[in-house]
Amino acid sequence: MKIFILLIFLHFFTNFLSSQSLNEAQTAANDAARRLEEAFEGISGYSQNTASVQVNRGGRQPAWVIDPYSIYSRNNYIAAVGFASNRAEAEKKAFAALVSYFGQSIKTDMEIAVIYSEAVSNDVVNFSENTRVRDTVVTAASLDTLIGAEIGSIWDDGRGTINVLAYMEKTKTVSIYTDLIIINNSSIEFLTSMNTPEKNSFNRYARYKLAALIAGVNADYANIVSLSGGSTASLNLISADKLNLEIQQIIRGISVGFNVSGDNNNRVRDTFAKVLNNEGLRTQGNNTLYVLDIDINMAEAVFPNNAFKFCRFTINANLIERETGSVVLPFSITDREGHTTYEEAKNRSYLKMEKIISESYPKLFSEYLAALVPR
Repeated sequence: MKIFILLIFLHFFTNFLSSQSLNEAQTAANDAARRLEEAFEGISGYSQNTASVQVNRGGRQPAWVIDPYSIYSRNNYIAAVGFASNRAEAEKKAFAALVSYFGQSIKTDMEIAVIYSEAVSNDVVNFSENTRVRDTVVTAASLDTLIGAEIGSIWDDGRGTINVLAYMEKTKTVSIYTDLIIINNSSIEFLTSMNTPEKNSFNRYARYKLAALIAGVNADYANIVSLSGGSTASLNLISADKLNLEIQQIIRGISVGFNVSGDNNNRVRDTFAKVLNNEGLRTQGNNTLYVLDIDINMAEAVFPNNAFKFCRFTINANLIERETGSVVLPFSITDREGHTTYEEAKNRSYLKMEKIISESYPKLFSEYLAALVPR
């Protein structure tokens, strides 16, 4: 009885600590969001709106074209120059030069921002009611440009080259990216705080996958803070590698049961099981969170003036979440095989089923895992 009471106490105490930690993280994130909102009011480069910067044409080449720190002190600023045949491209190159200063590169795709944006849209990650702050945190994840980067000067040499000077104030940069890290820490805390019933589930896998992605973004932000003269010692940065190890444990803890009809000595079942095992999942037990419902139908197909016997087969294999009954991953194939006897045509059909499953299902399942968005 005492042990039972102790377990109940530990359960509620753990939930209390978890809730307290979440509340603290959310409070810190709200404070950071307010600071960002205030900071953005004074940053024209927040939206990369550079139309107001005057272009100087001709004359002697400004010193900043060769040395951007001739007008922006290294102690207080990070500066870079970009040049091209037109202003838009020159500005883009100047911003890219700032990004490369921090050891990053402009990403050609927006995958991280898209994934993060979907999570925000689905209210999985919710850190601010302010649209401007929310959109900034989402787009900043791509590091396409750096928040706080501004255009200082533009010079047209009159011979077809536009030179652009971009800069970032170090103190403001440290403040902005520190607050972005705090907001992301809140998201990671939320994503990785779950009750035990869903410990080994695809939803928990998706939550940790997104948390690991955000942790990777934070690592980039921490580098920006450090190279801008700030410190990340007190920010409790969570390692993406640590989260990825947890993801592997989650996958290994997911079990899938089977419900099969129409199989021959478990040939089809075992082929599916091998694919799932190769992905790290367990395929055993009756009381599993997921079940692969496999229905195999085979029938003779007759073709006039053809001496061969044909077997047409269809497989419907739906991966189902037992609790909700919802299909999380459908899979269906239809084909046929022929031979001089129908029995041999059936045997060839099973061989073909095994081949198709072995070749197609791993790719389908990997794509499913990659596309998972937490609930």
